[in-house]
Amino acid sequence: MPRKILFFLGFFLVSCVENLVHIQIFDNGSFSVKYNSIGHKNDLLDSDFIHPTSNDKHSWITSLRQTNDSGTENIWEKETILSSPTKTKLTFTNSSNLQYDIDVSRDSYFFWDLYTFQSNIKDLEIDLKYPEIVNYLDIDEDELSWLVPAKRYIFSESIKVFQEKNRIDKIIFDRIDNQIDTYISYIEEKDYEKEFSRKSSEIFIDALSPMKRRLPKNFFSDMKIIIDDLEKEFEKNTNLMLDGFIFSVAIPGDLRNTNATFISEVDNTIYWEFDFNDIATSHFNMYAHSIVINNLSLQLLLLIILLVFIGFIWKKRLKIE
Repeated sequence: MPRKILFFLGFFLVSCVENLVHIQIFDNGSFSVKYNSIGHKNDLLDSDFIHPTSNDKHSWITSLRQTNDSGTENIWEKETILSSPTKTKLTFTNSSNLQYDIDVSRDSYFFWDLYTFQSNIKDLEIDLKYPEIVNYLDIDEDELSWLVPAKRYIFSESIKVFQEKNRIDKIIFDRIDNQIDTYISYIEEKDYEKEFSRKSSEIFIDALSPMKRRLPKNFFSDMKIIIDDLEKEFEKNTNLMLDGFIFSVAIPGDLRNTNATFISEVDNTIYWEFDFNDIATSHFNMYAHSIVINNLSLQLLLLIILLVFIGFIWKKRLKIE
């Protein structure tokens, strides 16, 4: 791996967390959920993949403990459990976190019960926000190929937000764009990699410092707030680059249809595994369907048919006599 990509990973992708989500579906159609995230403590407490917290609909219990199972003292495990089973669809829509839902349903009939599991992971829209990055998702590239378009996106979007709230001459904004391009070109030419490891608002202020006297009052303070908000989402996306996810579902009955990555025949548990590349530009959808045959209902039906048949034979025999 090239030296520059190692530098990039060191600054932006220091987190490496394995996230396990287990869903247990019960016979009555309710389900429980348990989250286990394993990694360094700081990574478990960041905002790229947040465990659910209690609200007016659901109560969650969270614990954090140090584990030495891997032989490394710095490895911790964060566990979050739904306090009681639910039949309500779980939806997580916080834009600063991974967005997804978990839905379980049970359809009951006289002879069988049908169970359905569905979960949809919303894509990170990397192709829309940082289109240049998409070309390098699966190959080794220097960090500037990733970071420069991302920083440019943050700057341009921040300027648009500022324009919507403030009346500023278009000429000034054209000069701002030109000054930012000049600054970034200079950084690239000099190969000053550390410049791009700083906060975007700091880079933005340094880039425009030569023309600060021509800028509106409080311009930098207002832009800092806007840029910092946009960078939070950028950090969420980049922090997820080294996170792995495994969803497992224990579903009643005989499995009829699923797109799972792996199926355990021992305990009828199904597994999906995905990472950043799987959700960078497209949704990741999971589903499973199973059936439970109601043997008692079938036996009762057969008994009724048998009794009717015996009654028919008995009446026919009585008529003959």
